[in-house]
Amino acid sequence: MDLIRVSTVSPPGENYLELVDYLDRLLTGFGLNTRIIDVPKSVIRKYYPEYAEYPRYILLAELCNVRDRRIHLNAHYDVVPGGDGWLVTEPFKPVLINDRVYGRGASDDKGGVTTLVLLAKQLSELKGFSDCVEFSFTPDEEIGGLTGVGYLINIIHRPDYAVVVEPTGLDTVWIGSMGVLQVDVVVRGLPAHASQPWYGINAFEDGITIAHSLGSELKPRIEGRRFMGETATVVLGGITRGGDARNLVPSYFQFSIDRRILPNEKTDLALNEITNHIDKSRNNIKSSVDIYVVNRIEPAMNPGTRLLSKLVNAVEKVLNLNPKVRISRAPVDTRYLQNAGVDSLTYGPGDTSSAHGPDEYIHVISIMDAVDVYMELIKNVNNE
Repeated sequence: MDLIRVSTVSPPGENYLELVDYLDRLLTGFGLNTRIIDVPKSVIRKYYPEYAEYPRYILLAELCNVRDRRIHLNAHYDVVPGGDGWLVTEPFKPVLINDRVYGRGASDDKGGVTTLVLLAKQLSELKGFSDCVEFSFTPDEEIGGLTGVGYLINIIHRPDYAVVVEPTGLDTVWIGSMGVLQVDVVVRGLPAHASQPWYGINAFEDGITIAHSLGSELKPRIEGRRFMGETATVVLGGITRGGDARNLVPSYFQFSIDRRILPNEKTDLALNEITNHIDKSRNNIKSSVDIYVVNRIEPAMNPGTRLLSKLVNAVEKVLNLNPKVRISRAPVDTRYLQNAGVDSLTYGPGDTSSAHGPDEYIHVISIMDAVDVYMELIKNVNNE
């Protein structure tokens, strides 16, 4: 619960060092070798220039008595803003009620951080431990992870296996994640007084023509695509802007498109599909149209299969259930490891339906069960 009290809100990236120092003291107290990595300001400025004055830190810890096999476990310590609508408690004043810890980040991902701390403690107490387990606690997953796992993977020795702790629920393993393509469509017309609209070009009306075509023709086609039970999606108009006055023909209109990319798709092809469809609509309008890519994240899939069988075996043995194998609908930091060729999966306690909302919570028993699953997984890895 102490972890939740430290409001590591991202953006912008508050109180990171306070939390990392706290974790460092805990882990060194258990006898682990630790290292605090200060992410270079140039890296922060490159990816998140608006937050460049907020330093980023990564805590790396290991309990490693051999060097032939290394399993890496990761959890992110940043959280989304507290938000409104809380009834049980305030976002950063955690409470324990009937096996549930409530507070911002309880499920995503302070519960995951707690799980790894408890796992490290348990491993450190084993007599004759002769394996190699590495832990990392990283920032900025909530804004893309480029200064967290995205930076870390390029400066450490590549592990043989990796598990990223996210609130999948203990009955589910994510072997991949969907990608994201976000674009802004900007329509430019010509202003005129509303009493004489024939002198203008109405960017709003032309923008609506394009949006209607996208929604009635392209969107159904895209959302008919499926992969491992998940569906590609298109959301139009998450952001809209335009117009200057009620008595003017609007000369500017902008709307956003959010396209979720399945692992068997590519963002380049998704962008071409949107662009080609809009190009066909140009014949029906007088305004000019520009398309700007705002965000692009490729989907990812685990390149290996050995870790999956070992994790499924551990879940079956500890929890007596056969976990579902799925993909995450949102990008997770596991993609950086997977794209680097590391056999890596996402698995952890918590529930995505609770994450980011008011009265976010996690069951204490799920944290303890996750520790037991990870212990069994480490045994499986090192018995191969």
